[in-house]
Amino acid sequence: MNQYQETNQKPDFIYFHSKSVGEYKIFVHTHNLYELYLCVSDNINYIINGHHYELHKYDLVMTNKHEAHKPSTRTNGIYERKIIQFRKDFLKDIFIGEDHPMDLFDSRQSGHHNIIKSNDVLQYDLIHYFKEIDRFYGHPYPKSNTIMVKTLLLQLITQLNNIVHEHEHLQQKSLDQENELLWTIQKYIVNHMEQTITLDFLSEKYFINKYYLCHAFKKRFNMTILEYQHLQRLEKAKHLLLEGIPITQICYLVGFNDYSNFYKKFKRIVGLSPKQYVQNHVQIK
Repeated sequence: MNQYQETNQKPDFIYFHSKSVGEYKIFVHTHNLYELYLCVSDNINYIINGHHYELHKYDLVMTNKHEAHKPSTRTNGIYERKIIQFRKDFLKDIFIGEDHPMDLFDSRQSGHHNIIKSNDVLQYDLIHYFKEIDRFYGHPYPKSNTIMVKTLLLQLITQLNNIVHEHEHLQQKSLDQENELLWTIQKYIVNHMEQTITLDFLSEKYFINKYYLCHAFKKRFNMTILEYQHLQRLEKAKHLLLEGIPITQICYLVGFNDYSNFYKKFKRIVGLSPKQYVQNHVQIK
C-alpha cells in the first residue's frame, strides 16, 4: 500500500484495493481522514454512528473523520473493497471556487446520507475514478502522477456532489408536488363540505394511495381529513348561526346528516351549544 506523504510524514492520501476470504470483523473506529469505501463484494454490512446498512455490490459509503463506522461480512465468502482515505488539505492546491466540494462530507447530519447506491455509482461511472486512481497511485513518481490522483479525486467528489444535489432536487420537486396536491384536496373539502368525503373517494379522485394521503394530510395540517372536514363545517355553521338561519337547517347545509351529531360536535369543539354561541356573541356586541 503506497502513501503520499505530507512534510510531517502523516499520510494525506491512501488508496487500497483489498480482497480477503472468510468472516471479516473489525471494531467500530474513526479515522483522522475522510473515506470513500466502494463495495466490490455483495455481502457487506456497515454501521455508521449506530445506523445499520446492508450494502450490495458497487454501493459507495462516505464518512468524515468524526463518524464512527464498522464494516463486516454477512457470509464467509470473498470480501473485496476499494478504499480512498484523504485529508482535506490534499486538494487545497488544485481547488478553485467558492463552494468547497468537501461540504458534502462536513455539512451532512452526522450518520445520515452516507450511502450512494449502486445504480447511481454505475450511472455516473464512479468506478472509473477508482480504476484510474488505482493506476496512477501505484506509481507516485513522477510528480505528474500525484497531480493526476488529485484531479481524479476532485472529479470523483464533484460527481458525488452532483448525485446528492440531483436527489435533493428530486426530493424537493416531490415535496412541492405533494404540498400542491394537499392544498388542492384541502380546498376541495372546504368547497364541498356538504358532501360526504371519504378517503376512498379522494384516493380515486386524485390518484393517490389512501394510506399515504391519510399520513401526509395529518402531517401537513396536524389533523385527519375527517377532523378537518368537521372543523370547516363548524366554522361555516358559526357564520350561518350569526346570520339568523335556523339551527336545524344549518345542520344539513354544512353536511351533518342528523342534528344530534351536529350538536354534540359543535359543543365539544366550540365549547358552547349553538344557542349559547349566538347568545354569547350578541352579549359581546
